[in-house]
Amino acid sequence: MNEELKRASALAQAGRFGEAAQIYRQRLARAADDPEATHFLGVCLFQSGQRDEGLKLLARSVDLAPGNAVYRRNYGLLLAQAGELARAETELRRLIALDPGNAPAHNYLGMVCQRLGRVDEAIAAYQAALRLAPGDAATANNLGYCLHQRGDLEGAGEWLRRSLAADPRNAMAHNNLGNVLRAEGDAQAAARSYRRALELAPRFAEAHANLALALRDLGAARDALLAAREAVQCAPGNAAAWQLFADTLAALRFAAWDAGLAADCERLFSQTEVEVQDCAEAVLSLVRSAPRGPLFLLLLEHALVADAQFEAQMTALRREALLGSGPLELACALAQQCFLNEYVWRETPEESEIVESLKTDTALNIALRAMYRPSPGLEKPAGGGEAFERLWRRHVEEPRAEAAIAPSIPALSPLEDEVSRRVQAQYEENPYPRWQRAPAAVPYPVRLMLRSLFPQLPAIDIPDNPEILIAGCGTGRHAAITAQLQPLGRVLAVDISRASLAYAARRCKELGLANVRFAQADILGLPALTERFDLVECSGVLHHMADPLAGWRVLVSLLKPGGVMKLGLYSELARRHIVAARSLAAGLDVREARRRILALPTDHPARRVAALRDFYSASGARDLILHAQEHRFTVPQLAQAVESLGVEFLGFEFSDKTALQAYRPRYPDDPAARSFDNWASFEAEHPDTFAGMYQFWVRR
Repeated sequence: MNEELKRASALAQAGRFGEAAQIYRQRLARAADDPEATHFLGVCLFQSGQRDEGLKLLARSVDLAPGNAVYRRNYGLLLAQAGELARAETELRRLIALDPGNAPAHNYLGMVCQRLGRVDEAIAAYQAALRLAPGDAATANNLGYCLHQRGDLEGAGEWLRRSLAADPRNAMAHNNLGNVLRAEGDAQAAARSYRRALELAPRFAEAHANLALALRDLGAARDALLAAREAVQCAPGNAAAWQLFADTLAALRFAAWDAGLAADCERLFSQTEVEVQDCAEAVLSLVRSAPRGPLFLLLLEHALVADAQFEAQMTALRREALLGSGPLELACALAQQCFLNEYVWRETPEESEIVESLKTDTALNIALRAMYRPSPGLEKPAGGGEAFERLWRRHVEEPRAEAAIAPSIPALSPLEDEVSRRVQAQYEENPYPRWQRAPAAVPYPVRLMLRSLFPQLPAIDIPDNPEILIAGCGTGRHAAITAQLQPLGRVLAVDISRASLAYAARRCKELGLANVRFAQADILGLPALTERFDLVECSGVLHHMADPLAGWRVLVSLLKPGGVMKLGLYSELARRHIVAARSLAAGLDVREARRRILALPTDHPARRVAALRDFYSASGARDLILHAQEHRFTVPQLAQAVESLGVEFLGFEFSDKTALQAYRPRYPDDPAARSFDNWASFEAEHPDTFAGMYQFWVRR
């Protein structure tokens, strides 16, 4: 290497990519086919954010020097970093064919296969790398991490400890060992591993986040929140860190004002890819401990607050704002909260009369009216300010966009079933759920997801680019998350409600999701589809059909052989208090049903629904206690349905580990947790186990 290229290399290694790139360009001006300058200019451009141009130069350098292992290895690695996993795999396999003894190439191939969800192939690649370089700490760490994903906790712990023996200062290996220890149920030891990682790398956001999870497992909720706050301080642009902060915050209530925490909560509401709904009541407790300020207004605007006392207070505050004509910012915030709850708060005849007489000629009058009614599509007045601009966008522009989208949504089947028509009418009037945010989801191949959920089962072969059906997608939140999790997949999302589909299509377009399409269809009409699917998801839908088993049978027929299905069905036991509320609410409108339930004694079974978030919006309350059609199931009924449909039960899915941690010691003879008899006994003893529905997977 001549002095010119040495100087460029030194600049690049110091992170001064622009200066290095200038030298490489000068070199190429004199020798256009210089493979070294071509290659490392490509690296510099890639690392400085010019991804596409950098990758083109890297590809050219490989063409110029096809036998250069370093060039091809770097090209494969940077393709993987760019998310071009299939191309990365191709280049790395070519390199291994040329140079079978190239240990880093095997390691990188393992990383690519792991990201593609092909865990067994990844493990084989890591093992090949370790046979060539037995003491390589980084590869040992990767193998340990991969074994953990496959569910082999013992093997994962062994290789992570080998990695640390080779390099005790490897913060990532300490972090990954903590993950294994936490999965084994030893949260104390896990916390020690995370703290050791943080001693070595104090700004390691992932370790702060994992420490928060371990502390939460240990019941140290406030310490967990501190760790989660550290994670967002270290990675302020990381949506996953902010989501953890929101989730950790949700479990807490505050009796005193904390200005620093309030500032973090204000920043939280600005994270548009973070779901803040579950922490609304925690933020409310903080807001209540101080005079109403910016955080109070942000809470009203961004999260539906599920609190009966707060509802009563805000109903009174709304009346005061109406009678006192303002101020504008408060009226806008209250209007946003009322839009979220779909105007479910009660109003007096006096308020109704004033609202109907308001002239919608000023920003204030429009905001005051929007506290009680959907805003009419009028000319937008000037000078309303930022809060009014946000109100106008949500109340006027977004519904207009949905109205424009609705006619263009194709219909795949006629709606002939009478029950389906009644359910459709409900969701046309009250699309459910109305969501403003979907948490950002990193790609998670179905194959890898299933391996993580059911590690005791043999690997399930689902392609990297699956065909996916969301049957009963509602307003599209589920479809949006699935489309992000499976960016190589193609998602067809169907529902009977055109209003819901228009909402879904608008939100997914705003999120830039190009791999999901929407259509109107009744599940009973889907046999006309010629498409077949690798994955069908149907959560919270079949139990609203006249014959749930008939709908389930249709969905099974749409699965490819070996395809998988995730279902969500109501539990008879878990919904016992909701059944009581449905009985009390029968024949009433939403407002009157809610009024009667809130008036019940706190120990009345039906009063329990007032603790559920759905109770605090019109569409949610209607779905919860006034649905046009509802079936509920027991575990034995699920077992009978699975047998009659000829599908294989893979297991239940839980949002946390609590149920499985209680189940496994009780039934050590069922390590895969697939015994319906055992689950029936377990649910009888723990009737709220499936409060969020039976969520389970089957395979055709």
